[in-house]
Amino acid sequence: MKKINIIKLLFTTALFSSIVMLTGCNDDDVNLGHNVKPVLTSSTTSYTAKEGDVVTLNFTLDKAINKPIEYRLVMLDESTATDLEDYSIPGCRSNDPDCVAIEENGGPVGYIFEIPAYTTSYSLDISLLNDLEIESTENLKLKVVSNRTLLGTVGDLVFDINIENSSDLVIDLNWAGTFDDGGTMVDNCDLDMDLELLDSNFDYIDYSYNDCPEQLTLSTSMPDGTYYLDVSLWTTSGYFQPINIPASVTFNKPGIPLLETEDISSYFPMDQGGLDDGNSNAIITFEITKVGHNFTITNPDNQVVFNGRKAKRTGNRRNLKK
Repeated sequence: MKKINIIKLLFTTALFSSIVMLTGCNDDDVNLGHNVKPVLTSSTTSYTAKEGDVVTLNFTLDKAINKPIEYRLVMLDESTATDLEDYSIPGCRSNDPDCVAIEENGGPVGYIFEIPAYTTSYSLDISLLNDLEIESTENLKLKVVSNRTLLGTVGDLVFDINIENSSDLVIDLNWAGTFDDGGTMVDNCDLDMDLELLDSNFDYIDYSYNDCPEQLTLSTSMPDGTYYLDVSLWTTSGYFQPINIPASVTFNKPGIPLLETEDISSYFPMDQGGLDDGNSNAIITFEITKVGHNFTITNPDNQVVFNGRKAKRTGNRRNLKK
């Protein structure tokens, strides 16, 4: 009987200890806030920037968890800026079937961003796009909401971004159109044209290789001096029609205003190919002299096309290849 009582006592003690331990763990979970979702905040919500700038949104979670947390940026109706015309937000829209199954989507449409697991600080860059219009200051209001999984929460977090006209020089190379290649219409964008910007030492400071049209910006924050803009045909991609590629370069400075378009089609006969096709002449150079917010632009024939002052040309034109 003593053995039986001892066994019962040991069993009861072990059971009681287990209950206490389980109760203690549950209390610890509550005290540590394991059931409370992380809260997203931001210390700065108001910005004023210019076209061509990048606005960085900085986020903070009050605690990290072991799973990624999704939020979305919703463009509010009172915004006057236009998506993909005045600004670009990374990620995909919540109503894009390539991004998320439609049946899983709910609430207002916005751009999804994901904060990685074990992370409390996160940044997201919004690009403000240059355009060729002189406009009043535009406004972008972005509200942050929790997305799908609802692993994190957020209060009334709204970013207010004012977008002013840029005083930078925006340069566009456009060769849009089509041509007939033996009865097949071909998009001009199949031909590869490029923009390259160099300083007075002929060092590359910017380039645009992979778009159609191509675009570069010479910022007023750059040092005063002489810059060179190379416009080139890299390759005709195997097409050699006896026509000129209808290329033009537009120089735009919205705050002045300056809008000058130069027809450069005569420099680029398609049947002579591009630089990569063996035609070393498939490149022309504009000279740009910058003094403060003022730009003087000289075309490849040494003619000033803006500002009424002729920029002096030194040295021979270069034939630079990528």
